[in-house]
Amino acid sequence: MDEISLKNKRILVTGGNGYLGRNLLAKLKQIQAVVFVMDKSGVEDSRTFIVDITNENEVNQAIQKIKPEIVFHLAASLNRARNFDQFEEIDAINHKGTYHLLKALNGIDYENFIFASSSEVYGDNPSPFIENQVPSPASPYSLTKIYAEQLIQTYSKTYHKNYTILRIFNFFGKDMSPQFFIPQMIETLKNNEVFEMTKGEQTRDFLYLDDVVQAMIISAKRVTNSTYNVCSGKAISLRELVLETKNKLGSKSEIRFGALPYRENEVWEMLGDNTKIKKELGFEVKFDLKQGIERLIES
Repeated sequence: MDEISLKNKRILVTGGNGYLGRNLLAKLKQIQAVVFVMDKSGVEDSRTFIVDITNENEVNQAIQKIKPEIVFHLAASLNRARNFDQFEEIDAINHKGTYHLLKALNGIDYENFIFASSSEVYGDNPSPFIENQVPSPASPYSLTKIYAEQLIQTYSKTYHKNYTILRIFNFFGKDMSPQFFIPQMIETLKNNEVFEMTKGEQTRDFLYLDDVVQAMIISAKRVTNSTYNVCSGKAISLRELVLETKNKLGSKSEIRFGALPYRENEVWEMLGDNTKIKKELGFEVKFDLKQGIERLIES
């Protein structure tokens, strides 16, 4: 399989001002790609386009100026609510926004369209999750991710375009918002404060940020028109993770297990199989959970 060089490629990152987007941009610039950003917020300049992805005209105008050769589509609503009160808003961004982007790109001869999907699409499937399982979304968010995946596959086949779908599992890294579990946990335990959580029986497959970015980069270099899990292939219960981290930090925090309720439709075993991405794209996990936590603690 021929490998595409990303050096000097015109690469668009939608949602490029978000956490994952910023870190992907840094890596793309490091390998000397010509990088463009499309985001709903930020400061506009010659390489950054402030665009509402739900506005078809805005998306089209930006694409005609950028004319990307490779697209990373990360822009999304991350609303994980289990009810359908905000479904239309989530769908307008995650599903219809993806359609606006594909439609705008239809006249562009791009080499690959990489979509950041989610492990949540597997829902209550038996783990470890493998790519050919029938999705069982547990929330409006994961439902709209499946809509977007199927839209990309069907649209790309219809118009003979290339795509790659990445089902990204839980990840963490430096400077991540404390609204996410691992950064919040470390900050609270470092400060010897009370940490409230669920009973922590659910298991999660965590991947360090650098490995997620690595997976995204290698997926852009090889065109396979396929779907991949981006995961470590190992899972740990949240209870075990908190107790191990508390011990490592020598923290005096009180852990209040069960102080928070489980979510409705909770996915109990979130464990992925990464055999396919290893075999077809050459992905390798470089930081296990312990190493990732140590890097976060040190930072």
